[in-house]
Amino acid sequence: MFIERNLTADKQVYCWAQPGPQASFAGKWCTKEAVIKAVSSLNLQTPKVWVRGDAAPLIDIEIVIAESGAPQVVFHRNANDASVKTGVTWVKVSISHIDDFAIAVAIVQ
Repeated sequence: MFIERNLTADKQVYCWAQPGPQASFAGKWCTKEAVIKAVSSLNLQTPKVWVRGDAAPLIDIEIVIAESGAPQVVFHRNANDASVKTGVTWVKVSISHIDDFAIAVAIVQ
C-alpha cells in the first residue's frame, strides 16, 4: 500500500526493473521528501501548504528522468497547488542510492 500511495504505476514498474529495486524505491521517496521540505521552506511567511502530514500521499510529486538523464520534478494536483502558493519557479534535485542507503537533496527558487 505504501508504494501505491506514493508512486505512480509507471514509476513502480521502473523501480522494480532496476538491479536494486529497494534502493530505487527509497531514492524516489527520499527525493519527494526533500522536495516537500524545500517547497515548505521557500517562503516562510506562506501558511502551511502540506496539511496532511504523515498521511499525505506523495504521488502528486513525480520524479521523472529528463532527456539529459538528470532527475526532474513534476508537480500534480495538491503538490502543484502547494508549489504555486509558495512561489516555486523551479526545482533541482539530486538523488543517490546504493544497496540499503538513499539520499536526496532538493533546491527550489
